[in-house]
Amino acid sequence: MAKFLFLMLGLPGEPNAGDDQTQAYNRKWGTYMGSLAQRGALESGAPLQPIAKAVSTGTVSDAKLGTPDIYGYMVINTDSLDDAIAIAREAPHIALGGSTIVRPCIDVR
Repeated sequence: MAKFLFLMLGLPGEPNAGDDQTQAYNRKWGTYMGSLAQRGALESGAPLQPIAKAVSTGTVSDAKLGTPDIYGYMVINTDSLDDAIAIAREAPHIALGGSTIVRPCIDVR
C-alpha cells in the first residue's frame, strides 16, 4: 500500500449551510468519504477553514488565500498512483470545476 496526499482545490466548504443545494452537495461528500473509509483507503481528511498563517523564522502573518484555493485535504492509502488518480476523480468538487492535487508520500521508516 502507498500513501497519497490529496489537496482539494476549489471554493471554501460550507458544512453547516442550511440551503437544500449545499446540503445535497455535502451529502455527496459524506457518501464519498464513507465509501473510501469502507474500502480502507481513507486515513484522514477534512475541509479547511478559509484562513491561513504564513510562519517563518521571525514572523507570523496572514496568508492571502486565492479563489480557488486549497480548502480540504485527505490522506489516502491505495496500491498505486493510478488508483489514487481514479479515487481523486470521484470527488464531488470535480463535477463543479474543482481539481485535486495528488502527491505521493515518501515512505519513511
